[in-house]
Amino acid sequence: MNLSKIIIIVIALGVAIGAMMLSKSLVSQPQQVAEVQVIDKVEKTNILLAKTMMPMGHKVTEDDIMWQEWPKDMVRETMITEIGGEDMMEKALASIVKIQIDEGDPIRFSKLVDPQGGGLLSAILAPGMRAISTPISPETGAGGFILPNDKVDVLLTKQDRNAQNKTKTILANIKVLAIDQTIREEDGQQVVVGRTATLELSSAQSEILALANNEGSLTLSLRSLADRNVSENAPVRLKRKLTILRHGKS
Repeated sequence: MNLSKIIIIVIALGVAIGAMMLSKSLVSQPQQVAEVQVIDKVEKTNILLAKTMMPMGHKVTEDDIMWQEWPKDMVRETMITEIGGEDMMEKALASIVKIQIDEGDPIRFSKLVDPQGGGLLSAILAPGMRAISTPISPETGAGGFILPNDKVDVLLTKQDRNAQNKTKTILANIKVLAIDQTIREEDGQQVVVGRTATLELSSAQSEILALANNEGSLTLSLRSLADRNVSENAPVRLKRKLTILRHGKS
């Protein structure tokens, strides 16, 4: 055996012995235990939550609401909690929605109205406004295509001194609160044909509408969604010197 082979064998033995010693060293070392951080448990409470979207006028049912855990430090006074002896869910189930509630939103009594404590119509009226009804028909109500929450112009048609019919707009951009007893669109219904439209008017506008009903026939003209916020300030006058109001301004 020559010298080179002897050197190779010695080196191989040295590497093998070194590997064995390293292996024993690793096995003999105690295993380190991973440190686990203990997270403080967040205190929670149950609040009443909307399972589905509920539009204005919707009667709350058990399928619409549920109790949901909520971080206690994020609970607001207006939210309905499970704390207390009163059955808050039962109270909510007897209510009608006056402001739309979206899916996943906390339920608040400020968005509900108790039918026994007052009508829904009075609850959805803007402050200082009145609900005034006027007769309509498919011919005078945009063919029956006017829905609650639409905006309309009110047109008066009457005969002049020469017995000729003339029409003019007496009220503009008026909100429709209800058609007959329907105050919202139901089940995807696209047409509400009724005999009476209830409009949201100021006190002065209510007087104008009452006078116009006695002077001629009224027609409701449906406005586009695109121009329902257009300001119209030009006054129009009826008999008895009543100034027609635009958006509550004379």
